Amino acid sequence: MRRVARSLALTLLLVLSTCGSKPEVAGDVALTVFLDNDATATQREAVQQRLRSMPSVKGVALETREQVYERSKVDFKDQPDLLADLKPEYAPELVHATVTDSLIAEAIEAVMTEVDGVDEVALRIADVDPRPSWIGIIVRLKSSATSEQRAAIQDAVRGLPHAKSVGFEDRDAAYERLRKRCQGKGDLTAQLKPPMPRESWRFEHPLNGTGSGVSHLMDLDGVDGIKLVPVEML
Repeated sequence: MRRVARSLALTLLLVLSTCGSKPEVAGDVALTVFLDNDATATQREAVQQRLRSMPSVKGVALETREQVYERSKVDFKDQPDLLADLKPEYAPELVHATVTDSLIAEAIEAVMTEVDGVDEVALRIADVDPRPSWIGIIVRLKSSATSEQRAAIQDAVRGLPHAKSVGFEDRDAAYERLRKRCQGKGDLTAQLKPPMPRESWRFEHPLNGTGSGVSHLMDLDGVDGIKLVPVEML
């Protein structure tokens, strides 16, 4: 299931799928929790309650496995290879929410990733009309990435022709940035722990619908995921 969930997550991020929701406010961040395939009813409810307790989170809603499968047949009708990998019984259950304060969206993501019953958490810029001309790109690195893999990722990121404000953030710097942003946001600061954030390359990129090489970064060894987010999150 994890392979299918990751494939769906990346596709959702790259095409900015909205699950039929109405446009949000510019700067909002869409958060999607992928539940474990064997998550219990108690865990599903606990995930939703945990999200509802977070500051600046609204619109928490569960999308069942059956609903995800039926939506995927429509969303990915032009991608038969992806659909071929997705069977009804293996479609992930999702919990959707909107984070209205983009500055703490990564902290909420990091905390929710550690909750029982959660497989992974995806962030993306919320659907807005008109779309912004520039978005932020976060390229997360695996903790196991080798020095050779890190060098290849660096070359690929810096080689993107339209990227600007390119920078690398290590785990300690990420924690300090998020900790400061969480101050005054209830007990979110206490929930955020130093090991939670991950290393990443971060940059701005024009939102032109094609990705201009950004999607190919996911194919690099050592890359754990890509987030398309509001620029102010960087």
